[in-house]
Amino acid sequence: MDDLAEKTLADIRQLRARSRRLAHGGAWLPALLLAALVLVSMLLYRSPFGEPPAVPDFDTPDAGWWRHPFWAGLPAGSHSDVSAYLFWFVGLPLTVIVTGAWYRWRGSRLGMKIAWPWYAGVTCAVLALLAIIAAVPTRSVTPPFQAGWSGLLTPLVAVAVAAIALGVVERSLGLIVGGAWLGLIAGWNCALGVGELPGWLAWLLDGGDGSALGGQLTLFGLHRPGPVLILMTLPLLSVGLLGWWRARKVTR
Repeated sequence: MDDLAEKTLADIRQLRARSRRLAHGGAWLPALLLAALVLVSMLLYRSPFGEPPAVPDFDTPDAGWWRHPFWAGLPAGSHSDVSAYLFWFVGLPLTVIVTGAWYRWRGSRLGMKIAWPWYAGVTCAVLALLAIIAAVPTRSVTPPFQAGWSGLLTPLVAVAVAAIALGVVERSLGLIVGGAWLGLIAGWNCALGVGELPGWLAWLLDGGDGSALGGQLTLFGLHRPGPVLILMTLPLLSVGLLGWWRARKVTR
């Protein structure tokens, strides 16, 4: 009898674990959608992989060089503030809608529901806050670049919050870490400038020699918006691809 009871309990645990994997096995698609949205935003920049200009071109109308708030996402030359604004305020809600349709489809197919409306509500609330901020007149940041805390006024923060909210709903530490990483990299580059290092960090990396005036991270082209956007999406891409692979195994 003891052996039978132990086997029954083991079967119940396995069933619960499989049900949990099935219930939270759909996070891979929203994670990939959020990462794809950030990667596609490269098209908003004039030179996502090219050398940034040494001095902003403020004479060119709507040049977008280091204009604040950074509606393209990062403080780099964008084609148009209006197109960047529309990209995020259409793209992120569309991502939420596709995510909701995905979860509704999975719920009807598997009989398991996820509290995705909470994720949608948090994302839309952050977008609404950005819409309010958009009413504030923009200003140009002159060299030396110092946006400070106001550099957090970027749509990339909304994507980071969305990923963290999705991670809470899906009970996914990977998504939470991926969102926090995205927000950290975005905040760093928007507060200091793309690829810029604060004085104390440049001093440490230099072995404690020289001045502490700051520096620039040029490794792998991380002083350009394209490589920075790729770097900030790596955790979300990893979570999405790994989740897709696991979901295939569970449903077999």
